[in-house]
Amino acid sequence: MGLNQDLFASGEDLAGIMDALRWKSPRMPLAYNRNLAAEQGAAGRLIAKIG
Repeated sequence: MGLNQDLFASGEDLAGIMDALRWKSPRMPLAYNRNLAAEQGAAGRLIAKIG
C-alpha cells in the first residue's frame, strides 16, 4: 500500500503501477490512492495555503 502511494506521488501512471505491483484490476491501486489524491486536490492546496 505504501509503495503504491509512493509510485502515484512520483507521477507513475496507473498501468505502470499495476504492472510493477502485479495488480490485475485497477480497483485496488485506485482505492489505495484515494486519500493521496484528496491531499493533492483542491482541498489539499487550500489547506497548504492557509496552514
